[in-house]
Amino acid sequence: KKEKKREREEEPAEDAAAADAEPDFDAPMKKKSAAKSDGKAIPPAPGTYPINPTKVYMGNLAWSIDENAIKEAFADCGNVLSINWFEEKDTKKFLGAGVVEFDTQEGANAAIAASGREVHGRETKIRGWEQRGTEASEKRSARAAQKMEVKPMGPKPPGCYTLFMGNLNFAIDDDAIYNFFKDNAGVEMYAVRWLTNKDTGEFRGVGFADFATDEDLDKAAALNGQDCMGRPIRMDWQAPRQAS
Repeated sequence: KKEKKREREEEPAEDAAAADAEPDFDAPMKKKSAAKSDGKAIPPAPGTYPINPTKVYMGNLAWSIDENAIKEAFADCGNVLSINWFEEKDTKKFLGAGVVEFDTQEGANAAIAASGREVHGRETKIRGWEQRGTEASEKRSARAAQKMEVKPMGPKPPGCYTLFMGNLNFAIDDDAIYNFFKDNAGVEMYAVRWLTNKDTGEFRGVGFADFATDEDLDKAAALNGQDCMGRPIRMDWQAPRQAS
């Protein structure tokens, strides 16, 4: 059995404004800076921190992946210094993603350009890594996300076939959320959209899942508050767009 070093990277909670606001996919994402509220520092929103020049996020990884496989697959990009694998805190279950550090910025850029490269039969999703968890306030925010009290969903709007999803683990990807609904509710979503910072491309911890039938939507919605990759998923109905 292969031994893997998997260290969990701290992630901040979702941007509250992004979670509660009506999404406008055409409008630019707004950055929030740290501010003071009642004497307490407010953690910066995703997208505030700069992209780490030598680290990249790799997702959609096969469960059979190990450090040697990554080094061999991206040997043309540069020398891999370290890999931190994402895993569930309690079960230590591998989450199919990790942060890979190269010895040079050129190596990291080459890896990003190679996004989609097949490794162990799966297309690797690669993007620049925004360094997080460097401040005590951010670490407290990440821990709070794991203990978030999930509120009941509001009234279901007519014609709704979409769920808003918040408080998501920053390592989540299409396969992980698909399997979450498939394994726990017995339903299959037919589309997913992730909310990202328009300036940096960084994931904001929220997304939207579409379902083909009203019955599937209701079954999926029943998972509101359930554990999803170590965090209680927060869901609500997403009203359909009005025709212009």
